[in-house]
Amino acid sequence: MAGIGFELRKIYGRKTLAANIWGSIYATMTAIGPSVLAAVLILALKFLMDRAGISELEGRFFISSFTYVFLISILVSAFFNTTLSRYISDCVFREEERELCASVFGTLAAGTAVSGIAMALLCFGMYTRSGVPLYFLVMYYCLGIMVTNTCNIMTYVSALKQYKEVTFSYFVGLLAAAAIYLAGTHIWDWPVVPAACLGLTCGYFLVLLLLLFWCVKAFGKPGPEYFAFLKYFIRYPRLTVSGFAYMLGFYIATMIYWGFSDMKEQVSIFRTAPVYDLAMFMAIAVNMSALVIFVVKAETAFFDKYVAYLSVLNEGSYARIEKERENMNHIIRYQLFFVYEVQLIITVVLICLANVFFPYLGIGPQVLNMFMILSMGVYTVFCMYFTVIFLYYFEDHTGACIGPCVFLLVTAVLAVTACVFGRPLYGLPLLAGGVCGWILSFWRLRYRLAHLDAFLLCRR
Repeated sequence: MAGIGFELRKIYGRKTLAANIWGSIYATMTAIGPSVLAAVLILALKFLMDRAGISELEGRFFISSFTYVFLISILVSAFFNTTLSRYISDCVFREEERELCASVFGTLAAGTAVSGIAMALLCFGMYTRSGVPLYFLVMYYCLGIMVTNTCNIMTYVSALKQYKEVTFSYFVGLLAAAAIYLAGTHIWDWPVVPAACLGLTCGYFLVLLLLLFWCVKAFGKPGPEYFAFLKYFIRYPRLTVSGFAYMLGFYIATMIYWGFSDMKEQVSIFRTAPVYDLAMFMAIAVNMSALVIFVVKAETAFFDKYVAYLSVLNEGSYARIEKERENMNHIIRYQLFFVYEVQLIITVVLICLANVFFPYLGIGPQVLNMFMILSMGVYTVFCMYFTVIFLYYFEDHTGACIGPCVFLLVTAVLAVTACVFGRPLYGLPLLAGGVCGWILSFWRLRYRLAHLDAFLLCRR
């Protein structure tokens, strides 16, 4: 996300109160704006569907089916995104925009193939086991592909440097989705759930078209090598493992609870754990501010020190190299601990507020207890992720694998154990896994920084 940092440095460089306020708004809009808009749309559709008087079974089917769509999309994009980010950065460095534009279309084709298989299996199961109508399955299948490709193409945001346009694209597309739903239910008298599915499918299709337009506008006409980026999966396999393990670890406990816990519920072929899912959703929401804080701090302060250090590495004196390295190390420590401390305060405060207001919102103590533990768990996972990002900067791909893989393993093992011992332990696997991954990633970062000169000067 270096492009965000470039824009933020321009904004904060004005050194005025208005610039600081706009910089915060801009960082929020670019870092989490699309995710917030998507979540708001789903919640708004669920609210409108409840107002339309749908049955409890229909409401559960809507939430369950679209939860699976977004989970598949997140996991498929997680497989591509880390390695794809490296390919994008190399193309930008070599000024090969045509190859970059070609890879956009190649990524869309690859994402369609992978997500299409998963969506086909879901649709086949819904048709054979529940007799879901074919017209709904066609819309549902297309929605899964659209959401996956939208997640994949968002990887190119760091090269686009057109974040306002990206958020605008999401806003327009999701506004269209709401309009189609309202027209379908109030004008054409369609069933509520199919109308919502059609609205989301068309909305995400419009988002994808707009994002593709911005990519072509920024990079120009595509070159002939649409799948050149696939070589990077062979060249940098540890990047792929790192990114996928991090995201899979985030949701592995959820999937295990869907299949084996005493909280699981089933609608059609979909298994969910509503109590845990609601607590997890709110835990992610209270920690979203960490993404904004990290973008503002990391991209506006660290990048300059990083460039200065690399600039003197080949032609500066030893004393100057050590000075720039110490300056960079100081900035890294300061930024990381600033994010750690500020987000910890925010998370604790919001947990305390939840204890006060959740009972008035009709949220039971079981959800509240899980929410408190999961909020701290998500906090530790985000802290691990921020630490791993610095390992990506220093090309420590092995170190970037260690933390996420341990996080995934610990979380999975403890989630299975929690299914045996019962609900009081359901929130702990994510917290324990996040702590283990965070500690190992931070240790690896300290090790890399202590031996950075030798690593960069002696590598081939």
